[in-house]
Amino acid sequence: MDMDYELQLTDLIDKETLQKIQDGFSNMTGIAALTTDADGIPVTEGSNFSEFCMKYTRSTEKGCKSCIECDKWGAELAMKKGKAAVYFCHADLVEFSAPIVADGRLMGCFLGGQVLTKEADPEKIRKVAARIGVDPEEYVEASKKIRIIDRETVDNAAKFLHMIASVLSDMAYNKYLVYRANKELEKSGNMKSDFLANMSHEIRTPMNAVIGMAEMALREELPPVAREYINQIKEAGRSLLTIINDILDFTKIESGRMDVNEVKYEPMSIVYDVANIVMTRLKEKDVELILDVSPDLPSELYGDSIRIKQVLLNLLNNAAKFTARGRITMKMNYVETAPDEIEMRISVEDTGIGIKKEDISKLFQSFQQVDSKRNRNIEGTGLGLAISKRLLSLMNGDIWVESEYEKGSKFSCALPQKVINKAPSITIQDADSLLAGVLVSNPYIRESLCSDVADLGVDYILKDSKDFHTFPEGKKIFLFIEYSLFSGKVEAFVRQNPQITAVLLIEFYDSVDYNIPNLLVVRKPLFALTIAMILNGEELHFDDDTDKKEFDFIAPDANVLIVDDNAVNLTVAEGIMEPLKMKIDTVTSGKAAVDKISRFHYDIVFMDHMMPELDGVETTHIIRRFHPEYDDVPIIALTANAVEGTKEMFCREGMNDFIPKPIELRLLASKVKQWIPIEKVQKIHHTRNIDKGEKKSDHIVVGDLDIKYAMEFLVSEELFWKVLKVYYHSIDKKAKLIKELEEAENWTEYTIEVHALKNSSKQIGAMMLSERAAAMEKAGNARDALSIHRHTDKMLEQYMGYRSILEPFCADSAKGDAGKEKVPAEAVQNCFGRMRGAVDDLDMDGMEEVIQEMDQYRYEGWQKEMFARLKEAVEEIDVDSCEAIMIEWEGKLEDGDGN
Repeated sequence: MDMDYELQLTDLIDKETLQKIQDGFSNMTGIAALTTDADGIPVTEGSNFSEFCMKYTRSTEKGCKSCIECDKWGAELAMKKGKAAVYFCHADLVEFSAPIVADGRLMGCFLGGQVLTKEADPEKIRKVAARIGVDPEEYVEASKKIRIIDRETVDNAAKFLHMIASVLSDMAYNKYLVYRANKELEKSGNMKSDFLANMSHEIRTPMNAVIGMAEMALREELPPVAREYINQIKEAGRSLLTIINDILDFTKIESGRMDVNEVKYEPMSIVYDVANIVMTRLKEKDVELILDVSPDLPSELYGDSIRIKQVLLNLLNNAAKFTARGRITMKMNYVETAPDEIEMRISVEDTGIGIKKEDISKLFQSFQQVDSKRNRNIEGTGLGLAISKRLLSLMNGDIWVESEYEKGSKFSCALPQKVINKAPSITIQDADSLLAGVLVSNPYIRESLCSDVADLGVDYILKDSKDFHTFPEGKKIFLFIEYSLFSGKVEAFVRQNPQITAVLLIEFYDSVDYNIPNLLVVRKPLFALTIAMILNGEELHFDDDTDKKEFDFIAPDANVLIVDDNAVNLTVAEGIMEPLKMKIDTVTSGKAAVDKISRFHYDIVFMDHMMPELDGVETTHIIRRFHPEYDDVPIIALTANAVEGTKEMFCREGMNDFIPKPIELRLLASKVKQWIPIEKVQKIHHTRNIDKGEKKSDHIVVGDLDIKYAMEFLVSEELFWKVLKVYYHSIDKKAKLIKELEEAENWTEYTIEVHALKNSSKQIGAMMLSERAAAMEKAGNARDALSIHRHTDKMLEQYMGYRSILEPFCADSAKGDAGKEKVPAEAVQNCFGRMRGAVDDLDMDGMEEVIQEMDQYRYEGWQKEMFARLKEAVEEIDVDSCEAIMIEWEGKLEDGDGN
């Protein structure tokens, strides 16, 4: 491998070591010594230098320069000879040198000398003095003090010096090997980071559209089958994101950049959240999730709740993967270790396939999947358990496993936590006055329910289908009924005994409707917290649609700006934010964002990162520097770049927070609620107004578009037309930009634009164009200029062809122009006069008013195209283009071309 040419001798051997070795040689031989770099520049202080050299020769600029040239020449001579070189220096003294070499490259030189083998010639000394600018007579006197030695002594000293130089070369080379290895590791780490950043962006961007539009579609009224399909799309997208996040998290842990952020939290909240998430993985399985949580667990703890939740999800998801039937039991209890500290003990036990003894040692290794042939149909990266172990280690915890092959596994962990509030998480009021009847046939549910009720201090009695109606008097009765046992007789009994509170246990995804006042319908999994709420008579909210709870507020008075150069991303973001009822503006560039915030006040700004010209960070810098009124307005990064350090980078650059794409509804809502002014948040009950969307239409035909694919992706016909119109209006501008970038050979921006074209074309069903754009994106990443120049025009020709194909469906004037008056030339001139005044004043409101006035007329032929271009220029705040379009328009009118 070639030496890094920025590497210097002192990078490989420190100056102090060089100086000690040099001084040792000089003291032993009584000969002056010096160490230089490859250019002859000294890197040490001279050892035993003579007065002749130190006081005179090296005292002048010319003398010093000559010495450096001599030292360099001597090193190169020694390098060529492969041994120490003995020579006369410019001042006619005997010098000897040996090269210091690493990996075949001259790194420096070890020099000795400042001696004579006979008395100096005074005339030669005087000539040197005249050349370097010192007093000749003093120089001659100094030369008489130079040590005179025989040639054999010189040769022996030179051999000794060469031997030392060889040792230094070995030291330098060994240090270089270490340096090279570190560089390779650094390069590998950078390559991995770059790969992960690119992968994150490339996968998260389409996932944003898939998951976001699935979320939007689920708000519509859909047939049950269609709703099920869309739910599966949404869950598949989230599963893919889980895998991506596992890889990113492991990389952060591996590099030591994963931080533990301790906060106050409620452990029961974590249990509730992970249970709901894991139940989605058990939907199609005959597996019961049992939650055995100690009611006495302190109600508030201090620790990294996010990492604890991550560990729990990893363990539970792992159990769900490998358990086809039976149960998964999560237990959570604790032991007190100090007055304000506990050791939380968590276990996840399953009745799955188990683990062979010889495989247990592999479990916590990265990218390991034991018994991979048997489990080849089970998804995952093999990182979940490795991540869990390392996260627990970061939090001073531990994890271990017990397993019996073919019977199941039990993963246990212990984790120290500080206690904020010692009060028990779950308590029952008047437990002695309550009685629970248990009419449950499933042994796992029955055992868990009885155990939880007993732990809460409440008595229970077991019931069956023959004896379910007899209870002792004097206590308040709660009858827990498994849905499979809710027969007509049991239902009649419940209706006839309103003093008894019946609790019907149904599956997580089931929905039933009984008009029985004293019947509560509760979804599994049931655990101590839910049971306590029932027994305490607290109100429970169980909703048929789990997504309804995404938002518990609206903000109709909040003004929001979304900045993203991808129009389809804007459509998705708007759609996801729609339930919050905020007033939303969108722009497609940093420049347009700066203009918007200068004319309007927004309560929050969502800013994309990767945009042409001004990116999100640069736009934020401008806003923060030149618009002090926005000092306290939150700017939230909204981007597919979600690798380690991204959030911190955005915050350093002036942003306030970060939301990764694909946008998660809960996260978005929480960030909006966190950052917008509190007075603009309005609490709501969990209701949902459904706008009836149009059904998919099999009869739609638009050129060669794959409508079936587009409809499957965009779900509703209404959304399809909306996205198609956005695509149509961007054709001219995007095609022109791509061509300009190709001609300028700006491959970075070119690749960004064809990447966007690939995705947007695929979303409307333009599959062939999408494939061509994908090929050009690949060529752009490879900087394959020949391929780009050869094929871009063909791609753009196909792209521009969609203008005429889509115009009948998308042109703004297609439906409304028939009743409009044809534009008179004088109206155009009048509007242009006012437009120029608005342009000169940068009055965006005035420019938009002119466009609105011009839109009252009908345009034909070339004027129709000119008006569309002018309208787009105003929307993009492109004042230069506005003026150019008006000049071109006026020129055609003067030529008498009124059509």
